[in-house]
Amino acid sequence: MDMGSHSPQEDSQPSQDSVMTVTQETRHEVLYFAYGSNMSTAQMRQRCPHSTPVGLGLLQGWTWIINERGYANVVATVDVEEAEAEPKAKGVYGLLYLLPPQDEERLDGYEGVPWAYEKVACEARWVRDGELRAVDEPVRVLVYVDRKRVAESVPRNE
Repeated sequence: MDMGSHSPQEDSQPSQDSVMTVTQETRHEVLYFAYGSNMSTAQMRQRCPHSTPVGLGLLQGWTWIINERGYANVVATVDVEEAEAEPKAKGVYGLLYLLPPQDEERLDGYEGVPWAYEKVACEARWVRDGELRAVDEPVRVLVYVDRKRVAESVPRNE
């Protein structure tokens, strides 16, 4: 399945029904970028039982933090577009999942959309065999981002 054939849309726009739909006629999954506790495959099986892990992704030009709520968050650096164009740019690694609509809806609840996190469409790189795909082959991913709480803090006790 070619995940690099998505038509680019403006970066950091909220996800809508099929912003990042897989190109096969019979599928409607979005490519979801999981970071923080959602990198746990056991947690994702519980939260999103119909999702399928498909690989490792890199959000170039983003930084991973624990925010003041005590939860993981990703924060865009000043020059995200420049970082995306640089093949060796630093960023955040996460797991890529094919996420069907019913699991996306469930995940929205777990992530507290829209009050805790918002859904953002971003460009990511798919890491295969330890290498990034060619620079001209980005993939569009759904990322849950808290844009209001971006100060670093300590993890919440759970």
